[in-house]
Amino acid sequence: MADFEIGDLVKAKKFGPMDHDFTGIVEKVYNNSIMISIQDFDPSDKNGVNELNSRAVIRQSEAKMIKAVPRTEKADDEGEDGDEKPSESSADSKTTKKSSKKADK
Repeated sequence: MADFEIGDLVKAKKFGPMDHDFTGIVEKVYNNSIMISIQDFDPSDKNGVNELNSRAVIRQSEAKMIKAVPRTEKADDEGEDGDEKPSESSADSKTTKKSSKKADK
């Protein structure tokens, strides 16, 4: 299974109201599926695309990568440590602000 990222161009199999395969750009990546914005489709599927609001959620295993966006290296150790501490302090400051407003009234 390929790792998909936002911006990748993928080809998807027909399903639901779609009678033909279609292509789209990845908008969101879930655990086992991706949401794509439908870009290229058969003209006879126009009603189906409108019904889906030009979006579809498909299984990653059924999507084929056509063009990948450039990948960047992620620092796993630095990203995890750096994300945890600021979120805790910002949550503490929010609760402090709320309690100080109640005390002022």
